[in-house]
Amino acid sequence: MDDNITNLLRAAFEAYLARLNGGVLEPSDNYLPYDFDALDKLQWRTFGNEMVKDELREITNKLNYWQSSLKRWHAWNAVIDPYGVEYAWELRREFLEARAHHCLLQPSAIRDTFTFVATNAMHQVRLVTSKDYRDFLEGDPTIPNDKPKQLKRSQKEKRLADLISFWPESSSFLSSLRKIDDEAYRRESGDYRNLNSHSIGPRLGIGVTRALVRSMVQAEQMTEQPDGTFIPTPIPGKMSVSYALGGAEPLNMEKARIANLEQYRCARECFANYRALLTAGLTSMPQVSL
Repeated sequence: MDDNITNLLRAAFEAYLARLNGGVLEPSDNYLPYDFDALDKLQWRTFGNEMVKDELREITNKLNYWQSSLKRWHAWNAVIDPYGVEYAWELRREFLEARAHHCLLQPSAIRDTFTFVATNAMHQVRLVTSKDYRDFLEGDPTIPNDKPKQLKRSQKEKRLADLISFWPESSSFLSSLRKIDDEAYRRESGDYRNLNSHSIGPRLGIGVTRALVRSMVQAEQMTEQPDGTFIPTPIPGKMSVSYALGGAEPLNMEKARIANLEQYRCARECFANYRALLTAGLTSMPQVSL
């Protein structure tokens, strides 16, 4: 690394620290607390308390880390913005791309985590509070040596909705869950998570990807018209291969941050609604005898 780049990185990092310590950064919320002691005062099935506390702690960790990453993303955007294209690219690569990548994956990940955590917790609550409720979840193996059935997201969310349906608080929780990783966010983020996980996603800040796109399209043929001209017309029941110029534009780092910030706020709302749902379930559980 030459001296110019070394000096660039040093100066930018010092500016970043000043911004991080003294600037107004988003999100400005307080970090979520780890206030789970009330769970210890209730009578659970064997290991139920440990499962619920452990998974509640982990989803709290995920949301707090996401918040921290977003604040740092905000700080770096402000620091990098005045630089020209080449230096900005160097700084993003060195300091920001990995953190922004993490944030952009979070909406999809946290939606599935909420579904997983809420299913396990409310299942444990129902085992205590519902006399005829079985310790069985859709997808569990039913015969020896069978493997668990891998459910799609829609199936897992339907299973959860059925599980919690008789608590009024379930409506708000499920509504907020569906705001996370929704179609609008996927459009705003260039379907970043899905494309990066399964093919080639858009770059961050600079550079076009997928310049040539292969697809299957309706086959056509040129058909002569009465005036002697030819126009393309579909060939019924036939497909053909098409190669066309494509090009996924890079994500604008500030627009992507703002879209991701809104998803974080949706996740915070979902977390609050999950805690309300869990609290509703806990009110019908017996207390530990002293």
